[in-house]
Amino acid sequence: MTERFVSSTSIIGEWNWEKLSRCIVCNLPIKQNENVIKCPHCKKYAHRDHLLEWIKIKGKCPFCGRKLSQNQLKS
Repeated sequence: MTERFVSSTSIIGEWNWEKLSRCIVCNLPIKQNENVIKCPHCKKYAHRDHLLEWIKIKGKCPFCGRKLSQNQLKS
């Protein structure tokens, strides 16, 4: 196997890492116009419907594990 290394970097566009965030419930990318909410403890984002359903069943954040209620979540 031959190893190759890139010796220079070309910038081909700008990246906005916030657009590349992933839902902490389904792990799919969160797109710009999707309805999202975040855990007030760890500040991680999730699709709104996914996290609300998760909280109904589990009662805690899927990322940090702290107790959550639907009343604590703000969009």
